[in-house]
Amino acid sequence: MVFRWQGSTLSLVARQDVKGAVYCVNEVCGKILAGINNKVTIFEFNQEEGLKLECRYHNLLMALYVRSRGEFILVGDLMRSLSLLVFKPLEGRLEDIAKDYKANWMTQCEILDDDTFIGAEHFNNVFVCTKEGGTDDDERRMLKVAGQFHIGEMINVFREGSLVLDNPSGAKPLVHKSILYGTASGSIGLIGCIEKPLFDLLDGLQKNLALTVNNVGCIHHREWRAFHNDRHKEPATGFIDGDLVELFLDLPRSEMSVVCNDLFYDFDGTGMTREATPDDLIKLIEDLARIH
Repeated sequence: MVFRWQGSTLSLVARQDVKGAVYCVNEVCGKILAGINNKVTIFEFNQEEGLKLECRYHNLLMALYVRSRGEFILVGDLMRSLSLLVFKPLEGRLEDIAKDYKANWMTQCEILDDDTFIGAEHFNNVFVCTKEGGTDDDERRMLKVAGQFHIGEMINVFREGSLVLDNPSGAKPLVHKSILYGTASGSIGLIGCIEKPLFDLLDGLQKNLALTVNNVGCIHHREWRAFHNDRHKEPATGFIDGDLVELFLDLPRSEMSVVCNDLFYDFDGTGMTREATPDDLIKLIEDLARIH
């Protein structure tokens, strides 16, 4: 159904019987994109003809979530993880170009950029897939897992955004893209994208902290954050645990010095790396903490 808001009145201007459950609605190339039962459907709307079916894509179990970026469409399926489609307006058709062939029960998905996609699944995990070029058709049609992490809560919404205003000082931001998420238990979290050198520094820091900080309930950090479902368990990769990293600020000065060992980064912005000091990491972590 299409409604028009005019003045203080909301009026129905068009409707279409789709003979199925509409799980999600979005926009792509100025047209209406909908997940209906096991189909992704695109409608065109105009004042004269109302809603008009343009094309469909059928090769799904249940199209629960659809996201769009330009002509690309990301679909979160009930059991078949993520599929990437492309809408070709001139030809009036949808074509699948890549998919994640693992069986994940999806609870939400989002597009990070043209080649990177994030999904959340039923067992309280998140994972990131990338679309990469390959030498043959089989490689090009696969979404490859680039990161996976156990959140511990069921995510049911992703939104691009931030909890704070942009940096007024004009300094280069540490996080160049952030995604907010909400969970079924009511919590709000943030996932940020960072550059590879900073990731390597924080990855080393979290490994050192996992060996230093006392574990709650004798559960090792590596075990808790591992991606696991009812079929398999794999180590967490491609993610930094912000909660763990911020525990560095609570350590005694003597333990901070031990954790800093063998950590290198360009802290001065000169292009030259040097070994981290406690003061370097305190400033860096406080800057990162300000984004939430």
